[in-house]
Amino acid sequence: MKVLTSDWNSSKAQLSFVRRQVFILELGIDEQDEWDDKDEDAIHFVAFGTTAVPVGVCRLTEDGQISRLAVLPNYRQQGNGTLLLRKAIQVAREMQIRQVYLHAMVDVQIFYQAHGFSTDGRIFMQAGKPHVKMVREI
Repeated sequence: MKVLTSDWNSSKAQLSFVRRQVFILELGIDEQDEWDDKDEDAIHFVAFGTTAVPVGVCRLTEDGQISRLAVLPNYRQQGNGTLLLRKAIQVAREMQIRQVYLHAMVDVQIFYQAHGFSTDGRIFMQAGKPHVKMVREI
């Protein structure tokens, strides 16, 4: 497994493929909620297994927000999400960002807690799903 750092224009096909599969088709998120103006300026990460097919994606914005972390169902529980998250944190550190944050769906916040993120527990709705804001000092 490896994670490549990219930008929207260079990796749009791979990024869109994974996000469409996970967020739109699997989780039922409306396309209007999935695609936003942050993609153009964000740093993107694409995870690959043994083939050229992307298995997971993630993005980092210049203000330290990690978002759109998604791993295709057949590639979960294999460390891909962890690799993507670690790479995003590493790049944020290189950018001299001192704190990263994300909006985690409530049912996956344990994953982020295991990677040093904490939350105040306040639940809010985003894209029709309950989320919590989580932060981590780096």
